Amino acid sequence: MSRTKTLKEKVDQYAEEHMAAYEEWTHGEIVDMWLHEGKEAIVCIRYEDGQYWHYEETQEGLKWW
Repeated sequence: MSRTKTLKEKVDQYAEEHMAAYEEWTHGEIVDMWLHEGKEAIVCIRYEDGQYWHYEETQEGLKWW
């Protein structure tokens, strides 16, 4: 039986994958999360230093910008 991931589950997964892509993560912990206005398949995550990224699951894998 499959279930839809909650926003928090997606955020945890996306942040973990993003942080693992860097030798040294300098942006801190997650401080905010939200769904992109007008396109709910895109999740936005803000980190302690004020930086935020958009995350989207694609056929090629997770994409962030």
